[in-house]
Amino acid sequence: MDRRLSQASATDTRFAPRHEERTPSVTVFALGSAIFALIAGMCFLLMSQGAVDDVSPDAAQDWTHDVSRADTSMLDPAPASTAQVLGGMSDAEGRPVDLKRVTDRVLDWYGYSPRSGQKLQTLLMTALSQEQSDAYIDTLLNIAARRGDFVVSAHMRKANGRIDTEGLLAAVVRYASG
Repeated sequence: MDRRLSQASATDTRFAPRHEERTPSVTVFALGSAIFALIAGMCFLLMSQGAVDDVSPDAAQDWTHDVSRADTSMLDPAPASTAQVLGGMSDAEGRPVDLKRVTDRVLDWYGYSPRSGQKLQTLLMTALSQEQSDAYIDTLLNIAARRGDFVVSAHMRKANGRIDTEGLLAAVVRYASG
């Protein structure tokens, strides 16, 4: 109802809540304290769970096992890099693999002439002779291609624009093995 129509004053207390209807601050404080105590108690229980068993000597004895040797069946050896694989290869006469001959054949297969693939071949042979990792060779070749040191053939380029170093190195191993 509108105060103008009812002729009530601004200090009229007829519509103010009564004392019984108001929530006293003591009740709010008590509820807040109870909730805080409940949460603090739950946190304490969660943090101290299992602490009693950890200090008992019987619990420690339950977990001791006789280990005669470590089980290494789940461990895989680190994969050998292409350079390490090539370092372990030899030709029919027992000589190490000729990296120049192998890289010539691979780059010819990718469409490079000896002149156009010279910088690529030099980088590849140097990295392989130093037994660098495949990731290092990938980074080396992609940076050199981005700088414009050599032109990347369409056969050697991936969809994302990078050199297919994995395919290149696989071809090197394939040609080296015969």
